[in-house]
Amino acid sequence: MPSDVPAPYDRGRFNRALIANALLDPFNVVLLAVVLIAGILLGVFAYVLPVAAVLYLAGAARTYFDEDVANRVLARERAERRRSLESGRARRRPHDYAPAIGRLIEAARAREARICDAIERAELPYDEVAAEIDRFVAAMEDTAARAQLLWEALADTPPARVEARLEEVGRQGDQPELAEALTTQLATLRRMEKQLERFFSEMERILVELDTVRSQLVSVSASSESAQQTELAADVRALRERVGASAEGMAAAFEAGT
Repeated sequence: MPSDVPAPYDRGRFNRALIANALLDPFNVVLLAVVLIAGILLGVFAYVLPVAAVLYLAGAARTYFDEDVANRVLARERAERRRSLESGRARRRPHDYAPAIGRLIEAARAREARICDAIERAELPYDEVAAEIDRFVAAMEDTAARAQLLWEALADTPPARVEARLEEVGRQGDQPELAEALTTQLATLRRMEKQLERFFSEMERILVELDTVRSQLVSVSASSESAQQTELAADVRALRERVGASAEGMAAAFEAGT
């Protein structure tokens, strides 16, 4: 998978962002400063210091547990991460591929967009899922680039044409070295055809799994029971791990066959 995609944005990172936001909240910082300055001016700094610390921590706790603040922090972090992902890699346009491959890439990106939309509407932070889906689509596009090479090679040298030429040389029977070369070439082209067929089959299956990821997310978002949300979230994580493993398997198959 591409190494330049940022690490998944999980609950731990979201919690750290909430803590940092609470500690650096302007109201809390100003409150702390005012109390400390008053203590210095009145000559009772030592007595005021613990009071200032308690007030500051109480204000930070209020900010941390404020739901509206948490939603704003999550929206900000999501926006920053999305900008990072978009700047991290330039995507090829679907029409840069052969039509059949381009349609699959377009379909995968459409599903990715729908998954991101479902995450935006979810009540829980599922940015780690969005990150894995982005990693998967990036890996899938890398595999599509390999498939494009196979497509172009087969278009330049159609197996049927090589097979027809091999039959012609075989009937003549006076060019054994050419016949051997054509036999090897035909075997290679047939192997490339099978790789390309496997790519299309695997892509179709993975598109179905991406739809399942979206369905799982919508189900989690619609559920009001926290236990059910936790269980379904685990199912979603397991599913996107299988999707990622499928992309790796596709890449490995192309590496082994070329």
